[in-house]
Amino acid sequence: MNKKMKRTLATLAISTAMFSTAAIPAWASEAASVVSTAAASTVSYTLTDSLQVEVKSLFKEHNSDSTKLGAVIRMKNTSGKVTRVPDYELRIRTADGVDYVLKPSTKNPKAIQPKSDQELSYMSTVDGADDVAIASISFVDVDLDVYPKQETNMLTITADADMVWNGSDSNVTKSSALLKWGESFTLPSLHSPIQFVPVDIHKEITTKGVNMVVQIQAVNPTNERQTVPSFGIDGKTDSKVYPGNRAESKVTLEAGEKKYVHIVIPTELDTEFNSLNVVTEENFASASGDEAYRVGRVNILLPAGALAQGVIPAPQYTLGTPVKLDSTNNFVPANVDISLEELHITSNEDDGFQTAVAKFKLTNNSDRPLPIPPIQTELISKDGYAYVGSRQAQTALTVVPKASYVVSYAFALPSSETGEGLRMNLYSKQTNGDTTYKSLLATAKVPVQKDDLTSDELKLYPYDIKINHWSLSGIFLGTLSYNYKLKLDLTITADKQVTADAFNNKLLFELYDRAGSLIGSSIQPISGTGRLYDGTNTIDMNAHSSQLDYPITVKVYEVFTGELGEQQKRLLTTFSQ
Repeated sequence: MNKKMKRTLATLAISTAMFSTAAIPAWASEAASVVSTAAASTVSYTLTDSLQVEVKSLFKEHNSDSTKLGAVIRMKNTSGKVTRVPDYELRIRTADGVDYVLKPSTKNPKAIQPKSDQELSYMSTVDGADDVAIASISFVDVDLDVYPKQETNMLTITADADMVWNGSDSNVTKSSALLKWGESFTLPSLHSPIQFVPVDIHKEITTKGVNMVVQIQAVNPTNERQTVPSFGIDGKTDSKVYPGNRAESKVTLEAGEKKYVHIVIPTELDTEFNSLNVVTEENFASASGDEAYRVGRVNILLPAGALAQGVIPAPQYTLGTPVKLDSTNNFVPANVDISLEELHITSNEDDGFQTAVAKFKLTNNSDRPLPIPPIQTELISKDGYAYVGSRQAQTALTVVPKASYVVSYAFALPSSETGEGLRMNLYSKQTNGDTTYKSLLATAKVPVQKDDLTSDELKLYPYDIKINHWSLSGIFLGTLSYNYKLKLDLTITADKQVTADAFNNKLLFELYDRAGSLIGSSIQPISGTGRLYDGTNTIDMNAHSSQLDYPITVKVYEVFTGELGEQQKRLLTTFSQ
């Protein structure tokens, strides 16, 4: 009996308005734009009076001496009663006319409820067939009750090359599924209205190895709650494919809601992707066990030098202005402003590297105390090298209402780093089970401040300290050694909006003899008990020198303790007597 083939095209259009620049995280919101891409259409075919089918996946993968053929069919019951899944054979025909019968999964449903659909999985492994080209798939009714057996073709679907996925090494070829970075997409094969926009990719070095983390924004454009469908992302280089999986196992979006999903891709240290494949997983069950394979749906081309330059355009940032954090983030409260107040680079000649010190001010605009978010930072050089910031070890737990608090970060930089073209990334640290990853909050090009290391005016936000006069005096200790005392006349002013406490950065005074050897030092707080104050301050340098020396040099540093217990310091000024 001839069957009339019915096609239903269901095209999901994506509105550019759904992805305003606010969807792009952080400081990039003013510079980035999002191009929307219409989702590919799906085609349904009439199999019986009450059943329609769609080809969800068509799979072919060749190994050393065999080829695996697979198909996933979505079958829909259009009637008002339970309908049995017919016992038709599913056959694949190659371009040279060879038919292969696919075995049904042992977990395929036997019946379909009214007005609903089910997925049926089929697979077979055949010898050789490495260059097989799939031409069509057919449903065939085989009547074994007669002799010879009678075969009736119920439906044949032509399979073009774009429908077939040839394993992880293959390429997405459908033009509508080839995207540039930043273009939005859907996954129509999953019958999901969720719309996706890639917003960040970065490398993370952990104790377990190196990961590339891809950050995708998911948007629910409907008026109903939706679950983000399961998918993964494979990173592609010129010679290798690296599979990656979702960090969040389940994400639910309310009507109109936006959230991020993150895909963690284990890599090598020097791996650089040129594109990403968005993949979904299919499953096949047999007597020997369950088998899973991935099918490519969308390919996302990464711009050249993506990690070095950033895949999101980073706008120029002005020190002291509020950072434009991504509105999707739930990490920093909406009524907290963050601004980068200082960024300095100082040389550590004895250690052969430089230290960058950044200070962020967090301002609580609400009427109640708010927690201080443990933001993570990263500096990216213009050549693409990433330097992770070490946050000060201790801070207050909250910012009081209508006040600000300062948190310092230090970055170890090579001596060759000039500070030109630096990009600052802000992240929140996320944990899901055994998986930890960072989620981008903001990115921007940041200026490095020039320091006068001979000035008598010290700027260490939130303080300005003017050294009006200083002097060193030697004291004979009676043990055939000398100590030194440093007398400072200071004028100290502070930003009154900033709350200072015992965790605030301190001043380190180091004393060097004429040979350049360190002979004494003293750390002095600027806030809290025993702090320096306006007027005359006398500081014991804790030196033990065998003789009075001349000339003698004092180096003044701003210091704080990093999160690993290391002392971080920035040279402020030097004077000699």
